Amino acid sequence: MWVHVVIFMATAGIGIAWKAGWLRLDGFADRESIRLFLIVAVCGNCLGMALTMTSGVREIYTDGYRLEKETTGAYTEEFEVSVDGQDAEKIDVQIPEKESEEGQAAEKTEKEESPEESRKKELREAIEKYNEIKKDPDYYYLPKDWKGQKLEWQKPGDTTGTLIAALSLFAAFVLMLKKTREEQEASAKRAEQLLMDYPSLILKFTLLIQAGMTARRAFQKMASDYMRSQPVKGHFAYEMIVLACREMDSGVAELEAYRRFGERCGQMKYKTFSTILIQNLQKGSRHMADLLEQEAMEAWDERKRKARVLGEAAATKLLIPMIMMLIVVMAIIMIPAFLSFYGQ
Repeated sequence: MWVHVVIFMATAGIGIAWKAGWLRLDGFADRESIRLFLIVAVCGNCLGMALTMTSGVREIYTDGYRLEKETTGAYTEEFEVSVDGQDAEKIDVQIPEKESEEGQAAEKTEKEESPEESRKKELREAIEKYNEIKKDPDYYYLPKDWKGQKLEWQKPGDTTGTLIAALSLFAAFVLMLKKTREEQEASAKRAEQLLMDYPSLILKFTLLIQAGMTARRAFQKMASDYMRSQPVKGHFAYEMIVLACREMDSGVAELEAYRRFGERCGQMKYKTFSTILIQNLQKGSRHMADLLEQEAMEAWDERKRKARVLGEAAATKLLIPMIMMLIVVMAIIMIPAFLSFYGQ
């Protein structure tokens, strides 16, 4: 039972520290991951505690104990026995005892037995003699005293509940790590998509500005084109443009909408883009088109470098399959040659 109490205290401590802001897990787990961890750990511990309370409690017998014999043959029960209130010792009771095997084992280990093993051997012999006196064909008995000393028999409880609680805690930890890993991978894919979309986005915006549109009108044009196409795989950058347009339509200041756009994207390139737009509103820069064109050229160069790196990485990943295919081809060529050589 103490295992369940420890798990409850640990999960409660983690939950309280997390809610109070004392526990910082930035970069390791987010709010949803911690919530999932706490739910799985607490639910598993509750189930384990229920099983422990029903079948995991230790049973103590002070007046002996009676076990039913099975028709299928002998079986072994594990007990803990305490002699006159001393520390309990584990002992395996075979029902019924096999005298021949016990005797042979005794002869082999007689010289090597420790005092504890010797005491257990004497206790087993006493149990065997006690049952010889009883001569009950249906039940096997454990005595309540031995050599004038009171025996207290204890049957260990089922540990399934404790095992379930421990496994639930481990599973909760694994799920938290898995969810965190999935979110990190999604964040990495989002960042890569933002970088790949930036050159085309900035180039399209530059062309619209050079065509005579204002920044707000260019944003609205790009948002309407994106909403009309509705790609199967959404593009985060264009979705942020749609959101910025909706904010401006709902009354948010244009400058604030551009600032939020850069912060939501999170990439330095997009923050630079939003800074150019903000400076254009504040200072009325006449060279915004030139700045945007220069930014577009740099973005395209960066995309080319990124594509080259991705191509080299893909070639490296294909190296192992190519080696495996080479081994298969060599085996196809060499095995028949060897077989024909040794066949002759």
